[in-house]
Amino acid sequence: MYLDLVERWIVRTTGRTLDQHAADPVPAAAAFPASADQLRLAREVLLTAVDELRTLLINGDDLNSSPTVLAGRLDEISGHVSDYHGARIHLDRLITDPDRTGHVATNPVQPVRRRYVNPGDTVLIVLPHHDYLRKQKIAGRAVRAQINTADVELDPAEFPGPVRLAHGIAGIYRDRVEDRLYHLRASGERRISRR
Repeated sequence: MYLDLVERWIVRTTGRTLDQHAADPVPAAAAFPASADQLRLAREVLLTAVDELRTLLINGDDLNSSPTVLAGRLDEISGHVSDYHGARIHLDRLITDPDRTGHVATNPVQPVRRRYVNPGDTVLIVLPHHDYLRKQKIAGRAVRAQINTADVELDPAEFPGPVRLAHGIAGIYRDRVEDRLYHLRASGERRISRR
């Protein structure tokens, strides 16, 4: 499986992959995939801005334009550094979260496997332990869900009225390499019981 720089850093720091964190029954762990995506994006934007500044200097464009051009680029980079810093702080908070670290200390790493899905599929998923889902008292529950392009619709037979959740909240993730959606199951789990 391909691991990018952010995920490799998370594995080295925590001893668990993003998929393993996502499957842990702790809100901080469930928030790892979205937080990692936020850090990835912040790094990418910052790297692009730094590359553009480097190209501007190498080509001498800073000498052939107004002195404010360089200052403007540096201000832009400063803003991207702030975004990166915020994303990194958020991820660091998840890493040091006492509930998450307590869970890790008392529970071995659970192997998980990906089950790929497509928009239009109706599948049985286990809702992750996000704070929002815990407040709704449905975290960890196995539910039938229709996978849509941008969200998930929970089975109307189980929930009054239409209930739609964003992919990440519902435990539907995007494989960045294959550009496919998937949900997670604990390896060896033969059957998911409904609550």
